[in-house]
Amino acid sequence: MRNYYCVKVNTLIQAKTIAVKFLEQYNSSVTFRSATLEDQVWIVVLDVGIMNKQTRKVLIDQSTGNIMSHTFTS
Repeated sequence: MRNYYCVKVNTLIQAKTIAVKFLEQYNSSVTFRSATLEDQVWIVVLDVGIMNKQTRKVLIDQSTGNIMSHTFTS
């Protein structure tokens, strides 16, 4: 059984690290583009893939560090 710990995400680097590790589970190449904090939610934008790049947006709860959602963006 896994133990999950809540981690307050105070910096852009922490948000970037969480998002990159999350997407690396499913994609071979992940490139960070940007991160912003809006209303206690980190919005991290990344590119995935090598040849057929796709842009993904990962929403991270600032107070817990949990991934709230991840979507394709255009």
